[in-house]
Amino acid sequence: MPHTEPATAEGELVDHLRRDAALRGERPGWVHNSLSALLLAHGRLFTPAPWPDGGTPPGEPGKCYTEAASWAWASGGELVYVEGLAWDIAWPVEHAWCAGRDGAARDLTWPRPGRAYLGIPVRAEEAVRLLSQHGPLLHGNGFASDLAVTWCRDGFPAELLAEGIGRPVPAAD
Repeated sequence: MPHTEPATAEGELVDHLRRDAALRGERPGWVHNSLSALLLAHGRLFTPAPWPDGGTPPGEPGKCYTEAASWAWASGGELVYVEGLAWDIAWPVEHAWCAGRDGAARDLTWPRPGRAYLGIPVRAEEAVRLLSQHGPLLHGNGFASDLAVTWCRDGFPAELLAEGIGRPVPAAD
């Protein structure tokens, strides 16, 4: 894959995932060869935004998965749970946040928005159910979670996706 010069933090994040997926090579019989490939196929881009009232986000730092699932579930359908990668100050990190139809990342646990957000939007009730059974959907101690490995091998269940949330990842050149 030729190296591109991303013009934005979003471009850097997408390029990072594409390079990682390409380095991992094919996995015969698997739908996606890696968590990066799963995120590129099913993930969406979200716009960094300050907390809506301009104040400090109300979530507890270090508890992004629980906070995002709780807020999405309590929102009455206005928000969904999103899990993926967010570009912090220096590099992409495993993260979860909420998003609504406007595509803005509602980051409950970071005091300032990340530079870029790319994640899979999951319906709140499904996110709460899966988190209570398995923990984070995609990540576990720096590795892909058991659920993510299953989804890479067998495919991501379409019924979990929250449609119409976020922007599509641009196609590779």
